[in-house]
Amino acid sequence: MSSGQNYTDNDVFFVNSSESIKIEVLHYSPANIISNYPPILFIHGSNIAAWAWDNFCRWFSNKEHDCYTMSFRGHRQSTKTPKKDKWWSLNEITNDISVITDAIIARTGDKPVLLITLAFRHSFRGGFLQNYLKNNHQKVACRVLFASPSPYRYKANLFADSCKIFSRHPIIPFLKALFTLNHFAIAETPELIKKTYFSKAFPDSMAREIHPKLEKFCFIKGVVIRLNNKPFVDPSRIKCPMIVIGAEEDKVFPDNIKNILEISEAYGVGYDIIGGAAHNIMLDLTWEDAAIVIFNRIHEKLRMKKQ
Repeated sequence: MSSGQNYTDNDVFFVNSSESIKIEVLHYSPANIISNYPPILFIHGSNIAAWAWDNFCRWFSNKEHDCYTMSFRGHRQSTKTPKKDKWWSLNEITNDISVITDAIIARTGDKPVLLITLAFRHSFRGGFLQNYLKNNHQKVACRVLFASPSPYRYKANLFADSCKIFSRHPIIPFLKALFTLNHFAIAETPELIKKTYFSKAFPDSMAREIHPKLEKFCFIKGVVIRLNNKPFVDPSRIKCPMIVIGAEEDKVFPDNIKNILEISEAYGVGYDIIGGAAHNIMLDLTWEDAAIVIFNRIHEKLRMKKQ
């Protein structure tokens, strides 16, 4: 969907993280330079990078938000270390979020809204974000969990979940991803990426266009096991306002609606489901519907804060 509006261009800068890693950041200036709205940081999931948020960044910058989107270490123009890109720890990845957030606060003098998308690899970036916020929520104006995993995922019945996953995904690619700890295996072809991450209506031609942009490695050693088998965050420790967004056709989580309900209950907030969208909402056909919902929810929080 396109609004037909004229969007701003972006520029690129780099921020130093741990272990001499440089993190790529794309910046989209607001259409109105004298904007009083908070900046927004968009955080990607596995096998994609900052580019995946281009639709959202252009849309929100046109609505007068200063927008930033980062590429985690090992992705796009961020530092690559071939011997380690599959083995980053939860704390190392969380550190990338921390240094970028601090850089945005230093540049703008404001607290960023944080957005995140998540999936069967990048959905786990919701775990990274929640892990970051447990000690840094005071730096964040508002958090948006976007197709994210529940903080209570570790309580799930793994056998039942596995059966549901097997029923939705081709068995051989799924097993390959499981045993190699590289989830690119379930997105190795345009057909697989559409089946896993996009809605039924998503055109095959668009899946073929997106597929070459995917990163072929995934830095998740121990992270998936941790998120699935032990608490990665105590929701009561996160005090910043929360917005929860789900996708109607999300096939990544074994029980999508239950997952969304658990998140909303954990943080004591409502939720929105984007109709006609699958897990990669920000790239699916109804991405602008999601942008409108998030914009409205963010500004509801801002109005409440002023009262």
